[in-house]
Amino acid sequence: MKMTLGERISDLADGIGNLLGLLEPFAPYATAVAALIAAVIALFTLDHRRRADSRAEWWRRVEYAMDLTREMDKVGRNTGMQLLNHLLDDRRWDPTDVRTLAEANEILISELVNSLTLENENPPPSTGSEHVLGRLRRRITRRRSR
Repeated sequence: MKMTLGERISDLADGIGNLLGLLEPFAPYATAVAALIAAVIALFTLDHRRRADSRAEWWRRVEYAMDLTREMDKVGRNTGMQLLNHLLDDRRWDPTDVRTLAEANEILISELVNSLTLENENPPPSTGSEHVLGRLRRRITRRRSR
């Protein structure tokens, strides 16, 4: 026997009514269950945000360290390289971030080595007065350090 659309809707409504009748004793707990679900979602969101903020801070430190390595000052370069090595050893971060940083670090090291070898091969020509002033400054700093 073929059912009409009205009969199907009536059967569906009766089924939903019966289901709600079965769930009626649990109605006082519905608020607590909804609150529990909301709390779990909030905790997952908080954890996700904490991780995202930590990664953003880690990348900010990486950018700072990479900027330091590009300085002309030897102390700045060494400090930047030490910071990069320390950030590479940090195990709290995503492995893909660490791999990306390791690759960038290798490129940065090769650039630094190339630039330093070019500087050593082609030193800038020194003029007489600047050369004398440089020697005088070195003597003064040696006397102060004694």
